[in-house]
Amino acid sequence: MLYKDFLKIERECPFCEKTNRIIKEEDNAFLTYSLAPYHKHHLLVVPTRHTEFFEDLNDDETKSIEKLLHFGVKILKSLGYKDYTILVRNGENLGKSVRHLHYHIVPVALIGDVDHKGYEREIMTEKEIEILMNEFKVAEEKI
Repeated sequence: MLYKDFLKIERECPFCEKTNRIIKEEDNAFLTYSLAPYHKHHLLVVPTRHTEFFEDLNDDETKSIEKLLHFGVKILKSLGYKDYTILVRNGENLGKSVRHLHYHIVPVALIGDVDHKGYEREIMTEKEIEILMNEFKVAEEKI
């Protein structure tokens, strides 16, 4: 079955449903594998509580997730992988198909030399860096 067809099946959140696909579990999160993987050994770390956004995680959830991310990387290393990507999508317009926050651990994933618009990436100019750093400073002052 194609992933796009799987997503059309009406049901509750796939990460909130009880599953026997759990590799390891902490108090507030679990490690599983992707049913529609980018790579054969594509792992997922999922907070147990249904939450959609990274900023809604509490400290206990963050600790559980961090432990499982490290454990997942150890599994990939023991399978012989040297390289991996950890990815989390936050927001509605990033290709996120399940509205339950989750982290991907994907071995040998190539992000590539293009930016988010599909253009070749370029090194920023000194002026662009100055503007960027100012934007971060203003944002930090609002926190």
